[in-house]
Amino acid sequence: MTDAAVATPPPSRVNTDKREAILAAALRLIARLGLHNTPMSAVAREAGVAAGTLYLYFPSKEAMINALYLHVLEDRDRSMRPASAPPTGATASAREGLWSFWHGLARWHLDRPDASNFAQQCKASGILTEETRDVERRQHAAGLASFEQAVSAGHLRDMSLHVFWALAVGPITQLAQMSDAREIEVTDEVLRATFDGVCRSVLPEPDAYPRG
Repeated sequence: MTDAAVATPPPSRVNTDKREAILAAALRLIARLGLHNTPMSAVAREAGVAAGTLYLYFPSKEAMINALYLHVLEDRDRSMRPASAPPTGATASAREGLWSFWHGLARWHLDRPDASNFAQQCKASGILTEETRDVERRQHAAGLASFEQAVSAGHLRDMSLHVFWALAVGPITQLAQMSDAREIEVTDEVLRATFDGVCRSVLPEPDAYPRG
């Protein structure tokens, strides 16, 4: 076996790496230029591939954006650690469990501004296909079940998932947008103060207020 043969990765690895490079290039450009101002030719140049090569991986811009959205969604979901139901008498656990989930998600939005920006653009654009939305629903089925269980057990206020998401996650996306625009420095103190407001909105008393 020659040195060249040893150094050459298998074709499947080459294909995976090139696909990842295309998605990473698309994410950078779309975050900077916007969904509608990022042509496939620009993505190909940014990724360092020929335009024809790009179309071997994604037959259309819509297909590429939907694939990138699901890729970003998987990365975001890994940042969230769902809270388990607190044991009887351990009222502080509801707040601590919510912080684990909320802080992980907040840090994802703040540390990955391009991905956060891209996800918000996709949500508002109507470009996501029904197939993509169906995959998203399936991915979040376990989270929905955990949420409904927490509401039934009284660990969260009685509300729909959409209302919970608006109250708990809405402040995160707002902070991320202000941080990206350099309107605010999101310190740990700012995060804690925002989280206190979230707790008062979604947790029943006395869990809504910090101890001590």
